[in-house]
Amino acid sequence: REYYGSFGKSMVILFMVISGGLDWRDVAMPLEVISPVYLPIFIFYMFFMQFGVLNVVVGTFVATLTDIANKDKESMVKFELEAWKNYTDGIRSFFLAADTDKSGTLSWEELSRHLQDRKVKAYFQAMDLDISQAHVLFELLDANGNNSISLDEFCQGCIRLKGSAKSVDLNMLLMKNRRLCDQVQEYAASSESRFKRLEEELGVETTKEVLA
Repeated sequence: REYYGSFGKSMVILFMVISGGLDWRDVAMPLEVISPVYLPIFIFYMFFMQFGVLNVVVGTFVATLTDIANKDKESMVKFELEAWKNYTDGIRSFFLAADTDKSGTLSWEELSRHLQDRKVKAYFQAMDLDISQAHVLFELLDANGNNSISLDEFCQGCIRLKGSAKSVDLNMLLMKNRRLCDQVQEYAASSESRFKRLEEELGVETTKEVLA
């Protein structure tokens, strides 16, 4: 009666057994007293629920979560691609509007004249590009140094200069500086040894030797 006093109570007990609320051995023993037939039925119920139904439910739940996560990744990739396309389209529109002579290249005069418009300046800043030093920006965009910027140079330069300096940019700059310092030191050491050999061959004393 403690476990099976009524139909509702029996259902609750069966749920508690499969969910960890009760030890199923404690619930099974009274069934053997009632009738030997009930114990095998209860064992089959536990086997079916534990290795059949619950595993299927857990597997379905995991598969659903995995599918949702994959769709979320696809949505993020799609969103980034659309944002990238909108950004590059905005850069091209800016370039075409600034290229007043329709030459396919942008001169400093055209760029500075186009940036005089407040709306254009605000639009350029909205693309996360600093225009406080416009001439420096033009020189950075002018990759080949011919005082004119092509559409490809403008797009690639704006993408490269977008936003503030990132950690990878700073580390790249530090790495290049270290390499440059190493090259300068190697060149200085090589030049010093060559000068010494040249002085020895010419019989010329160094300033320190003369003073000594």
